[in-house]
Amino acid sequence: MTGTATLALLLLTWAAPAWPQEARPSEAGPSWSASGYLKNLWQYSASSIDRRPFFLNVARERLSLDAAWSALKAHAEYDHEQIAGSYLRTREYRLFGLAEPPRFLDTDLAISTADTVVWRQRLHRWWAAVETEDTLVRLGRQRVTWGTGKFFSPTDILNPHSPFSAEKDERPGTDALYLRRSLGDLSQAELAWAPEDRWTGHSLLGRVRTNLRSFDLALMGGKTASRPPASPAPSPGSWILGGDAAGSLWDGTVRGEWAYSDPGMGRPYWKLCVGWDYSFGSDARFPGLKDLSLMLEYFHDGSGTVHSTRYDTLRVLSGRGLTLAKDYASLGFTKDLHPLVKLDMTLIVNLDDASSHAATSLTWDAGRNLFLTAGIQRLSGTRHTEFGRRANLGYLQTQWYF
Repeated sequence: MTGTATLALLLLTWAAPAWPQEARPSEAGPSWSASGYLKNLWQYSASSIDRRPFFLNVARERLSLDAAWSALKAHAEYDHEQIAGSYLRTREYRLFGLAEPPRFLDTDLAISTADTVVWRQRLHRWWAAVETEDTLVRLGRQRVTWGTGKFFSPTDILNPHSPFSAEKDERPGTDALYLRRSLGDLSQAELAWAPEDRWTGHSLLGRVRTNLRSFDLALMGGKTASRPPASPAPSPGSWILGGDAAGSLWDGTVRGEWAYSDPGMGRPYWKLCVGWDYSFGSDARFPGLKDLSLMLEYFHDGSGTVHSTRYDTLRVLSGRGLTLAKDYASLGFTKDLHPLVKLDMTLIVNLDDASSHAATSLTWDAGRNLFLTAGIQRLSGTRHTEFGRRANLGYLQTQWYF
């Protein structure tokens, strides 16, 4: 079945250029467009549980469709995906699967499964919306992006992304009803409702955003589906209150985020994120700084612990959390080494146990919408630290957009 899946992906790839990319019957009538990509990601690492090496290959074709007619809009992203490799034999996979976020509606369909192969199709995104000049109402699987954090985000609780993933551009979505209303030129109010089968799993959040003296300010809060650190299930009385700000400082951008969460079961806790971004221009004094973008960030997670012997490692392995400790410092920069070659480097340090996660990737624009990437993640620390207990990871990726 592996060969059949690969052949199907190749046929879809070669057929894609023949598909109409955009159709507009008339200016006043409906319009639609199609795009997507074909990706192959190969990874080599080792189990965090027993240190056995494994490889994992993800072959994915994504077709994105957009349609619009007056104030009505719709969007869908269909994935045809084959996941193969010895990772499917690891204890992590047997215990937690792919550690994907839970969905209110299951839109995944397994075509075939074997000992080391999963062949499936799914809807990665799907939503319908009504959008006017000052109002947006959107229903479906979407990304509701809140907060200013680049590595970690205390208020982006509906779709948190992992800074440790090899696929940094892949962001999870949530099944939700989202409303946005303009309150003026620089102000807006937002409401997001992400349902679940039981009320304890519902998230109902509101956010107000405005601008004051060149600073963007936001305040959010509501009921969440957050889980106590030691519990796999959400509690009925969980809620959150938080906010974020961003503005100009020292020719760069300073940003901050905070959130106070009460999980209902267990102690309340704070999360805090402070960062600064700076981009050097093409006229930088030192040649090595030309066209370089820099990101600095400090993150505090009150739900974590400073004692490595108390780490809840199952929370990270199962996908219910991103971090284990309390304090982290992050550094990232990107630089165009050549108009067609981009270097991306990040360093995340656990300030409590001194372990670190360093990631480096190099991307080459090979032309004709083909991008080739090679990357490595180097983890340092003793075996009992957060990053020391994880294994290094190397990966190669090809991605072609159509």
